[in-house]
Amino acid sequence: MEYKNVSAILYDHNEGGLGYRILAEKYGITRDQVHRIVMSKHNKPKKAREIVRVVKEELPIPDDINLLKKELREARLKIELQDFMLDISSKELGIDLRKKHGTRQSK
Repeated sequence: MEYKNVSAILYDHNEGGLGYRILAEKYGITRDQVHRIVMSKHNKPKKAREIVRVVKEELPIPDDINLLKKELREARLKIELQDFMLDISSKELGIDLRKKHGTRQSK
């Protein structure tokens, strides 16, 4: 669909701060049409290379690699200890604590 006042609609939306409903009444089109006009002009797809370049620039490599390794080691140890704790309590209680009891089968 081609609209006569696309540039005027975009100007009123961006500079004037007018909402979709007001713009629709002003230009005699529906609110959905105003939305499509505004979004088609603002959300132009970027090329894949530009996206990759932006992602690489935004995600710097942390300087504290040793700190991250230490935290990862601690997290793995914590998970392993939780597994051992579940195994021991399962043996003492005689039931599997990892299994959900009494759950129904989904339809």
